[in-house]
Amino acid sequence: MNVAEHPKAEFVAGLRAAINDGTFVKLSLGKFRGEGEPRKAVATLVMIKDKPQLKLVTSFPRKDDTKTFPIERGVESIARSIGAEFMSATLFTSARDLRLDYSRKGIPHLASGKPTMAASAPKSHDRQKSYLVAPDRPYLKALDVTDRDGRIKPTMQGKYKQICRFIEIAADLIPEGDFEKDRPLTVVDIGSGKGYLTFAFYDYVTTVLNRSCQITGIEVRGELVKLCNDLARDLNFKGLTFVADEAARASSEAMDIVIALHACDTATDDAMAFGIQAGARLILSAPCCQHELAPQIHDTQNGLRGLIKYPLLKQRQADLVTDAARALLLEVSGYKVRLIEFVSTEHTSKNILIAATKSATVDRSAARQQFQELQETIGFSKQHLASQLKAAE
Repeated sequence: MNVAEHPKAEFVAGLRAAINDGTFVKLSLGKFRGEGEPRKAVATLVMIKDKPQLKLVTSFPRKDDTKTFPIERGVESIARSIGAEFMSATLFTSARDLRLDYSRKGIPHLASGKPTMAASAPKSHDRQKSYLVAPDRPYLKALDVTDRDGRIKPTMQGKYKQICRFIEIAADLIPEGDFEKDRPLTVVDIGSGKGYLTFAFYDYVTTVLNRSCQITGIEVRGELVKLCNDLARDLNFKGLTFVADEAARASSEAMDIVIALHACDTATDDAMAFGIQAGARLILSAPCCQHELAPQIHDTQNGLRGLIKYPLLKQRQADLVTDAARALLLEVSGYKVRLIEFVSTEHTSKNILIAATKSATVDRSAARQQFQELQETIGFSKQHLASQLKAAE
């Protein structure tokens, strides 16, 4: 056997063992490099006619494809896809988490971490729901997401789903950043608030990915900064700190990952500009309260006047145009951009997350032209991120 295949063989053996001893929870496949549309896949155990089988749900941009296999056939199918179509695979068991990643040169790397999920008996077909964030994580209790018995509080179900969805998205995107493994990941979370997602991200990187991490949460409210720093100290999260500041005044030192979730209005643009100027390989932003463009839109071309005739539709049009402009400007700056459905909060109904990964293959010239055409068609003259980037030139 080729030495490079040893990590894969160990990973597949771990999958078989987990299924056999009842510790298997789920398996996820990401970092797609095969032919056709981009995709990811998740495998779980289900019972069909009283027999356990592997259910594999493959998610495409516009649909999901579900297949079920006898256990061994399912394992063989997954094994064939690892290293050929999917360059990342994560096995979740109640005993440990196991992650296999392939570098750009095709070299596999296997990492083991503490378990983040608890195993349960296979459910009937298509009824099992697992989350990447286990409810018994200590920071969830400290932040009042769970009760003293580790159960999600009824009033915090939405927040818990948001945390899980964010970590699910991050789990798919981090491997694409191809971050160096011999140094800590450097991360800044702008507008970190009470730190729900900041603590979850730190916990995921250090326990599941088994990587060192230095995260700074930036928040203007001093009482929240103190609360989060006290909790980070109590949990012994040594690489996690919080500071009282604004995105526009944040240090522009080099960062690997920049996070800005539900930053209001142009604060989102400030966070994106910070990430670009800091050379971040991954920028994750969930915008809200886009007020900048609506007052500028007085006329449109190509029969779009009906979209601005009514104030409610005009604001929604401005929201979409704002996020489209930001996505194009990130492409102009050399980022591969995806718009992903996120989970809205009690403070905003906005549910779009803009994920930008540094890439040398982006057609920056085409993106610049598309941004200019968008300006001309919709009729806006100023956009805060565009101004920030121009000032930095």
